[in-house]
Amino acid sequence: MAKNLFFILFFIFWLQSYAQDTIEYLDEIRLADVKLKSNSTGQFVKTVDSAALQRSEPLLTNVLKFNSPYFFRENGYGMVSSVSVRGTGASQTAVVWNGININSQFTGQTDFNTINAAAYDAINVRPGAGSVVYGSGAIGGTVHLHDDFQFNGAKSQRLNIGYGSFETYSANYSGNFSSDQTAIKIKLSGIDSQNDYPYKGTDRSNTNGDFSNYSLNASAAHWIVKDHLLKIYSSYNKGDRGFSGTMNIPSNSKYLDRNSRNLLEWKYLKGRWSSSLKTAFLKEEFRYFENRDREAFTYGDAKTAIFKYDLGFKWNRSNRIHFIADHTRIDGKGSGITDNNRQTTGLAVLYNGRTDNLQYEASFRQEFTPNFGSPLLINIGSEYRFSENYQLSANFSRNYRIPTFNDLFWSSGGNAYLHPERSVQGEIGQSISLKKVSFRLNVFYISIRDLIRWVPSEEGIWKPENTAEAENYGLEFFADFATKIGKNQLEMHSTYAYTKAIDLANQNQLIYTPLHKATLTGTYQIGNLEIFFQSLYNGKIFTSSDNNYELAGYYLADFGVSFPLLKKPATKLQIQANNIFGKEYQSMPSRIMPGRNYKALLTINF
Repeated sequence: MAKNLFFILFFIFWLQSYAQDTIEYLDEIRLADVKLKSNSTGQFVKTVDSAALQRSEPLLTNVLKFNSPYFFRENGYGMVSSVSVRGTGASQTAVVWNGININSQFTGQTDFNTINAAAYDAINVRPGAGSVVYGSGAIGGTVHLHDDFQFNGAKSQRLNIGYGSFETYSANYSGNFSSDQTAIKIKLSGIDSQNDYPYKGTDRSNTNGDFSNYSLNASAAHWIVKDHLLKIYSSYNKGDRGFSGTMNIPSNSKYLDRNSRNLLEWKYLKGRWSSSLKTAFLKEEFRYFENRDREAFTYGDAKTAIFKYDLGFKWNRSNRIHFIADHTRIDGKGSGITDNNRQTTGLAVLYNGRTDNLQYEASFRQEFTPNFGSPLLINIGSEYRFSENYQLSANFSRNYRIPTFNDLFWSSGGNAYLHPERSVQGEIGQSISLKKVSFRLNVFYISIRDLIRWVPSEEGIWKPENTAEAENYGLEFFADFATKIGKNQLEMHSTYAYTKAIDLANQNQLIYTPLHKATLTGTYQIGNLEIFFQSLYNGKIFTSSDNNYELAGYYLADFGVSFPLLKKPATKLQIQANNIFGKEYQSMPSRIMPGRNYKALLTINF
């Protein structure tokens, strides 16, 4: 961490040594993940804005389960959390940090309770595949974490301090400093909780569930000379937590994780040409203590280096093409994993075009790796605007997920002959936009082959094999409503997902995949007083492949108010009640979630 901080501070002071000149810059310069905007034709991208981030608990799980159709499986508040999108598994959903896929090299997935949402400017979710741009795992959908830049000369600072039930403390600092040529952003975030909530209806409580999570994000951008922009992003996350047991089995384990991410981009824009050279270095570390009172632990360390070059040409206002070449090297080691490495080279072509009412794209990517063959990845999308109020879209893609380090190199059961998981999918969407309300309806179909599952061998050793096939289909609905009642602003947002995920071997619904998931959030502004609520419904889920065991569905609702305390510095207080109806619920067997609880948050802008 010290090296990261030194590098960031040195770079910031170096940027400040340059003279400041007013320049004109393109809107896309604000984003590291500009492909999310330019290469999502035929797909819907939902933004979770900063106001929604502040209303939710800081852990990313809580933010997304109330603001997206994604379903989350949680081993308790703050414990391991995995996502399911369109019926796919956690390793089939890519988490993307400023355009870089950050899923674990060991498990192939992201634990959403290790990410502090308060550390980011904006979060986007995009149901549907994206392997052409975001690589392995982007089969069911993607989650995007952004640090954005503004070159407007503005300076702002914000401090949040929170306290909640179960001795939960949180704090977040955000600083933005910019001129016409330079932009600097710093975010510090943390949450710490004893997490000893009672199990509703019993005389027991959550034990060994304490956790803490701290994040530092720093980024800077500077126009070196006209047309040349240098950007750097750096992130460090430190998480410590006990792993609480189930209702029947206690636990005294502990888990430590450390993740650092650094990204440097040199961007050149001149006339019809654009050029982007990116270098990224990611480090992933974990330590697992079966008994937290002893020094013995298992571990995993992985280092990832990424080099990517993107050359773009726009021959008129309506057509552009990008040629992308990248190389990734991963070095991993750990308990049960022999030291190993993997190198992947990728070549891609992305084409975008438009007419007055039609927008379309065609993208292709081929990867080369010595470990196994990869399919040609394809993405074709189109959107046609029939009127100002109605739009029809379609998207087709071929995607994949490569085996993880655990799958390939686990010393007692790894399988070096695995094939990547492959999927073909399509979706059709309709959007209606009126003065006060907008709707979006998606219908999708996914066919997945060569699913990787760990199964016991004849010797009784669990090994990964390409054994299963699945078909997922369903629909997603998004609605937004805004109006004024007198002088008071009312806003409401809703999502709904209907998902059939069928194991073709037995025609049963895949485990941990609810048939129904719905959310509804809203805010009502009365003068300086804001009233807000967020709610969700998760349908029942099956917990066995024969569908004989299940967990009941549940409805949750949070309610809160915020109001100003001071004008200078601008200070407001937010008071919130979570799970206001005190529902007893669980998304994993015997993993009881908190009942009614409370939180207060003080926000100071200066």
